[in-house]
Amino acid sequence: MKMLTLLAIMAFTFTSCEQTEVVVGENFSVSYKPTQCSEPWDEAAYTDKGNLSRQERFKLFLKDKGVTELKEFKNTQDDKIYCTACTCPSNDLFSFKVSESDLAKLKTFEPFKTALK
Repeated sequence: MKMLTLLAIMAFTFTSCEQTEVVVGENFSVSYKPTQCSEPWDEAAYTDKGNLSRQERFKLFLKDKGVTELKEFKNTQDDKIYCTACTCPSNDLFSFKVSESDLAKLKTFEPFKTALK
């Protein structure tokens, strides 16, 4: 099936008037519900970088770990009531898509190493 899709894309590319770059690869959806304040991007290394939002710190943390291309990133907040201890869940849910190579990188460090088993 993938071979047919690739052949169709290649046939279209060779017959079109414009040159287009064919990108082969699949994006993988990732969702992560962080804790209130005990995540690596909640530490001083990220909170001392100015007035960054939590999702900006999260993206910076991933970039520092080599995860460079987040696609369709969104932070969805629910209206549930959680405890306020740092290790309790927050009302954030970070969702995004990554390439296969970035997914492999995510699986090498916490908190994703545990969450993406």
